[in-house]
Amino acid sequence: MRLIITHEQPDFDALASLALAKLVFPGSFATVQGGLGDGVRTFIHLYRDQLELLEVDQIDLAEISELVVVDTADRTRIKPFDELIGKVPITLYDHHPRPGNAIPAARGLVEQVGATATLLTRQLRTRGIEVSPSLASLALLGIHEDTGNLSYELTKPDDYEAAAYLLRCGASLELVQKFTREVYRTEHRTFQETMLEHAREITLAGHHLVVSSFHYPQYLPGVSSLCSQLLTLFSADAALLVVRMGEKTLLFGRAHQNFDVAAAFAEAFGGGGHPGAAFAKADVDPDTALETALETMERYAVPVLTAATLMSHPVKTIRDDATVTEAQRLLIHYGHNGVPVIDKEEQLVGILSRRDLERALRHGLGRSSVVGFMSRDIITADEGSTLAELEELVMTNNVGRLPIMRGNELVGIVTRTDLIAARHETKATQIPSDRVLSRLPTMVLDVLAKAAEAAPDTAIYLVGGTVRDALLGTGLQDLDLVLEAGNAQRLGRILKSSFGGRLNCHQGFGTCTLVLPSGLVIDLATAREEYYRHPGALPTVTPSTLRKDLSRRDFTVNALALRFHPKPATLLDPYGGLADMEAKELKLLHPLSFIEDPTRILRGARLAGRLGFHFDDITLQRAKAALIPEVLDKVSRERLRSELELCCQEPRPGPALFYLEEIGALGAMFNLSVDRQLLLTLDELAQQIALPGESCLLALLLRLEDDRVGAHFEAFRWPKRYLQARGRLLDIERRELVRDEDLERLGEAGRAVVKAFGPELRARVTAFEKVPRRRKLRGQDVLDLGLASGPEVGKVLEEVARARAAQRVHTFEEELELARNLIAELPALLHSEE
Repeated sequence: MRLIITHEQPDFDALASLALAKLVFPGSFATVQGGLGDGVRTFIHLYRDQLELLEVDQIDLAEISELVVVDTADRTRIKPFDELIGKVPITLYDHHPRPGNAIPAARGLVEQVGATATLLTRQLRTRGIEVSPSLASLALLGIHEDTGNLSYELTKPDDYEAAAYLLRCGASLELVQKFTREVYRTEHRTFQETMLEHAREITLAGHHLVVSSFHYPQYLPGVSSLCSQLLTLFSADAALLVVRMGEKTLLFGRAHQNFDVAAAFAEAFGGGGHPGAAFAKADVDPDTALETALETMERYAVPVLTAATLMSHPVKTIRDDATVTEAQRLLIHYGHNGVPVIDKEEQLVGILSRRDLERALRHGLGRSSVVGFMSRDIITADEGSTLAELEELVMTNNVGRLPIMRGNELVGIVTRTDLIAARHETKATQIPSDRVLSRLPTMVLDVLAKAAEAAPDTAIYLVGGTVRDALLGTGLQDLDLVLEAGNAQRLGRILKSSFGGRLNCHQGFGTCTLVLPSGLVIDLATAREEYYRHPGALPTVTPSTLRKDLSRRDFTVNALALRFHPKPATLLDPYGGLADMEAKELKLLHPLSFIEDPTRILRGARLAGRLGFHFDDITLQRAKAALIPEVLDKVSRERLRSELELCCQEPRPGPALFYLEEIGALGAMFNLSVDRQLLLTLDELAQQIALPGESCLLALLLRLEDDRVGAHFEAFRWPKRYLQARGRLLDIERRELVRDEDLERLGEAGRAVVKAFGPELRARVTAFEKVPRRRKLRGQDVLDLGLASGPEVGKVLEEVARARAAQRVHTFEEELELARNLIAELPALLHSEE
């Protein structure tokens, strides 16, 4: 089974991420381990039916085939499931900085946004998967909790966008307010009083800290939020709460942008968290732990902004014997709103503002000395004054500029505009290459490092869907690597020797596929170009450059590459794929691309459905132009069938198939049409359970016109079982009575289609699937009762099946007894049939 887990003592972001991951991976199970805070425990009790969490002691580790880990990459925080690391494939979603002992996940997404729920919400939104109001409320609660109601420095635009989407899904702000509003028990208020008694303010690396360290007589859960209270009550840059409870000293850290508490705690204690909120445990007493924490935090402090950093210099000044007109010209020339005035010894004697000069000029005093209009009450600061101190001087004295002095020497000036800019400085936008690499799972980074080591003189690129999905933030599935003037097969063998797995190489195409034990699929290729001998043929390839390799791809969004070796990492976008991603458009690279290979239309529709994209106008025209017999007849039906099967294996096949019908491809290529309601219902089911791709195919084949069924099945060589399943499905759709034999023979894929027929049949199939499979009456059992072989055996079996469907018999013994009675009454039974 696939199991979704999170860190011990989960918060709301962890709980929300579990629930959202169940939508991303339908059919999965989930659990929480460790102690629960009061709020999380209450929420789980209220929404137990929606969350459907397993108890840890109900889970047999031997039955777990895959792990999905959310909201932590720290292997020490997922016990007992850390025993499965290296034994089963792992997918990971996390928003924290990578710890030193990171879980070696092969798939998923790691990105430092405000909450892991943001990452999963973005993926669900991209896929078009609907989030229920109750789950949207939980996800919004998780985002609000981890971002301080979207106010912490670590909050990103993605968090706001996710919150807006969840509100559109029906999230309840009332519920968010209810669970983010702290309600403390008597013991928490006692703890709070003790914390405040021991609180003291200090300065560390120029920043204002509040710390509280003490022993507490008993363990009390849910005190981390009290550390946030310290931060707020004292208006500090950071707060540390260090308390001995039981056999351990617990450390809680909260900070604004001036400290990376998580990095400090990780170095000092092996703790974890993110820059603004972290937790650790220690064996030493609270005062010793606090001293260690402060020593380490000083190394992870952001340098304090001082006047020396903020000031403009050299300073433009004017002599005290200058005229008002001269001063006005100086301000206009430099675009300043004020200027310091100095005497002949270059000592500061006053400040002149534009307003003062304009007032003098209105009265015709342009030839007057500036001395009569300057302010002599000068407020100054020294070079070591901090940003906060400078702001206080400006606000208290209502001045627009502060001369910065070194003793009696004027060395700079800080204006109100400088202070505003310092507080609202736009952080450098993360360049696309860094964004791609920062989002890759740990194991993928290990693979890239090994590839660079194995081919030191070769340019190696991440390409295609790997780059596209990393930029979109939808989580990595597989890894595509291209070597320029390198040997892909040699690199494949080296990677296999380091990571294990199965390697399959294609000499003619210069490509290899390595499937790691973790499940990660790595496609390796030497840069190449290709051409088609005729429409619909497989390509002929020759070695070439990376740019030529990209040019042979289908859509611009797939023609992106990131050179990760040699450094520095560089993103290549020769065909405008980034702009098309922003516009959510699929744009062909070549005018004849669909003519050369019409299956690209199917691949494009599949991609459009998965990402919520669409063909641009020209690409749409070219798709329709390729849907003619002269082009389609040159493509083998096997290739068309294979691409349609891939469409049906998408997590939600509906959008791709609707798009194919909309552009006319489904009818032109397959003579098929879409039962929209049936597919929409299947898509809804796919959000709850893992549906086989065959369910979608059966739904399509079900609506084939009867007189075309034979020719269609022969042309596309569909398996015979599909034809049999189609007949059973049509029979069930037309009848009120559904036999267990039919449901059993349909298999999981066919039963999913029956569920989509309507609520009553869905309930019938669900009840059937919940009942353990029992022995049922077979033909041999009837023969063993003494009835001779012949049509009478079938009559008996049919009557027993009717009784089973009507639930008049419930065990094999009851069926056997009914068969005896039927054999005794066989003449009457046969007569009634006549």
